[in-house]
Amino acid sequence: MDIRCQINKAWFTGVCLCIAANTPASAGEWSAEMNFDYRYFLKPATVASLAYYQEAGYVTNGLINYPALLAAFGVASSSSISPSIPATPIVNNNPPPGQEEPSVVLKLQYFNEWDNKTKSFTFKPFFRVDNMDDERTHFDIREAVWYGKYGTENHPWEVKLGIDKVFWGTAESHHLDDIINQTDLVEDINFEHKLGQPMARLTLQRDWGTFDFFVLPWFRERTFTGINGRLHPPGLSLATLPVLYESSDGASHVDYAAHWSKTFGRFDVAVSQFIGTNRDPRASNDTNYRTIDNPTGLVLNYDQMEQTGLDLSAIAGDWIFKLEALRRNTNYAHYWAAVAGIEYPFNNIFKTPYDLSAFVEYNYDS
Repeated sequence: MDIRCQINKAWFTGVCLCIAANTPASAGEWSAEMNFDYRYFLKPATVASLAYYQEAGYVTNGLINYPALLAAFGVASSSSISPSIPATPIVNNNPPPGQEEPSVVLKLQYFNEWDNKTKSFTFKPFFRVDNMDDERTHFDIREAVWYGKYGTENHPWEVKLGIDKVFWGTAESHHLDDIINQTDLVEDINFEHKLGQPMARLTLQRDWGTFDFFVLPWFRERTFTGINGRLHPPGLSLATLPVLYESSDGASHVDYAAHWSKTFGRFDVAVSQFIGTNRDPRASNDTNYRTIDNPTGLVLNYDQMEQTGLDLSAIAGDWIFKLEALRRNTNYAHYWAAVAGIEYPFNNIFKTPYDLSAFVEYNYDS
């Protein structure tokens, strides 16, 4: 268990950058945001590393149930993985991490548009410096994308090229269908933060709905907490594990995705298809990778997969009904999962300008 106290101190600035006078693309706008993030953990790492996981049922009789434990960190396990491994002390020559974890985040944004707003360029770099975890100190380009709109008013089509972020889904507790971008897990364990994804995107808007087609030329591995950080399995940093790809192309394997959506009155419907490298790593044992720091030979595998997704939402009065479902096929598993629930908004609570939404959802995984 941990308590996090986050203090955000942000400074926003806007700067006009002159590129060429008297041209449609003569100026762009910069903005900057700096946040101070402070996390405090109730238990020191030397206590929480095994005691917490024992309370959660991952450690019993001195053995770690690694398949169950890795699942808590978003890592699936193959049937060949050792079901239980002796619990050993943390192997780390450095002092154990403390209970206070301050960090500083810098977010920059540049935006420029021209040709009557039919062309634009967006650039959003992200940088965090963490006092405790070297893996959490990282730089990422969240967005660096060129946008162009073409066609006629009745038959428009749009193109995006570069690094971008795309969100699919309608549920709150679990975004099953959100597969385009990789999770930036060093930011938080809620799977909400995403890495920028290189892509080419074509969008068609017609009477029959909106269709998006994606070409994803480069894969990005999931980020994990380092051995000097917090919130990782006892004695093991997933960030240091060897990585294996099912495809011989490795990270350069080209993935493809398509997404169709349309509104029918009070109903919103979306269907998606993804073919490529699974964003969720799978853990397995490989004796060739056994070391002192990794005595079980754990490796992370990124398999090839096909995923079909369905998103539904319906409005009935103030109630919102939601459904997300998927079917995923790999060479190691074939399964389907779903999230269904209802949401009710409370607007202007206590006569204030603030709103509050309450939701109940059920998650199923075959």
